[in-house]
Amino acid sequence: MEIIPVGIYGAYPAPGCASACYLVKGESATVVLDMGSGSLSMLQKYINLSEVDAFILSHLHYDHFCDALPLAYYPGKHIIYCPATPSDCFTLLKGSASHDVRVINEGAVVTVGKIRFEFSKTIHPVETYAIRVTENEKSFVYTADAMLSDKLIDFCRGSELILTDCSFPAGTPHMTAEQGAELSEKAGVRIVAIHFSPVYDAGPVLSRLGIPAVKQGEAVKAW
Repeated sequence: MEIIPVGIYGAYPAPGCASACYLVKGESATVVLDMGSGSLSMLQKYINLSEVDAFILSHLHYDHFCDALPLAYYPGKHIIYCPATPSDCFTLLKGSASHDVRVINEGAVVTVGKIRFEFSKTIHPVETYAIRVTENEKSFVYTADAMLSDKLIDFCRGSELILTDCSFPAGTPHMTAEQGAELSEKAGVRIVAIHFSPVYDAGPVLSRLGIPAVKQGEAVKAW
């Protein structure tokens, strides 16, 4: 399974880049995880939007969902899975006739092609879900925005890879690099760092801890 980091920034994108967006290309389906600012434009560098089988939004903070709004103008019907809160953001998504919006929640299971998606609520200011993606009995986890917890560690165990929100400084509702390393150690799973701040350089501490960082447009093999 191949993951293409389309947008790797949080809060807002650096120039010429995009906020959170990951193109997942499995054997049986193609799915996009999150649609942050700038991602609708950047995504078309890697795929024709009509070839995307579903869009899954981990939560409805602007840097994870806002480009799902202009997606409404792209021809066709777009299947979008997302939480039902915050209600004002959910209402915006539901307002387009071209969006087939379906609600996710704790413990939900979604199947697209033969890819299975499971959801576990994370610690974050709004309703947010880590996503476990499984095909052919192998899986990876996208933490989305999350603080470290025993629940998240348990959810990640047994996977092949964790795309880990661990690139913001301490004092924010995200993991630090040190907490990302702790997640990796306790879950027994390799991680790659995602969700970079446009104003804080996590590179030195990630390097010191031996945590690789995703690069925009460079494919990651989940297994």
